[in-house]
Amino acid sequence: MKSTEIEMEIATLQQRSDHLKERLDFLIQRFQAELPNAAESWIKEEVTRQIEDCPETVVGLGVEILGSFKAKVHALIASLPDIAKKETSDAAVGPHHRAPDTYDGAGKDEPFFTRAFRDVISHLGPILDEFGFLRNQKGVSWARTPQGFRYAIDPMFDLSAAPSVNEYERVYEEFRNVAEKLEMKQNELAKAKAKEL
Repeated sequence: MKSTEIEMEIATLQQRSDHLKERLDFLIQRFQAELPNAAESWIKEEVTRQIEDCPETVVGLGVEILGSFKAKVHALIASLPDIAKKETSDAAVGPHHRAPDTYDGAGKDEPFFTRAFRDVISHLGPILDEFGFLRNQKGVSWARTPQGFRYAIDPMFDLSAAPSVNEYERVYEEFRNVAEKLEMKQNELAKAKAKEL
């Protein structure tokens, strides 16, 4: 095959890759809109679990302080859309913007959507700590980090709460296939140009 023909195939593949990348960026934006509802459900369940697991803490707080705790949780829930945008706004961290199979340490190898979900729900940690729920925590579900608190175990992110994730995975697979074909064609082009010299 002549280098000019391969170049045309590369151009077509690059156009397809760019289109898929735009679609993946759009799906991350859609995920930003779905994430607050998923996080809200999880936060409400976690607060209920903490209250049930720590009755002595609840009693020790008293009605007035418990009201302040509930107000802070409600304020957190109200701010979830902004938190979700902040935690997922860096498009460069999306898998489609990184080389396949890259590991950049510090837990960054956790799947993008799970990590984003964990980052959002971890905003509950400082509130739980402020009101004493984490002082006598059973198990190791919350971990203190230099940045505050982080939910440390599998948050059981329900993918049905964010349909964009499943679509992202499907489109990402196609994107990876196109990227592999593009790489093969670029290698083929280099060889064809060398032969034509």
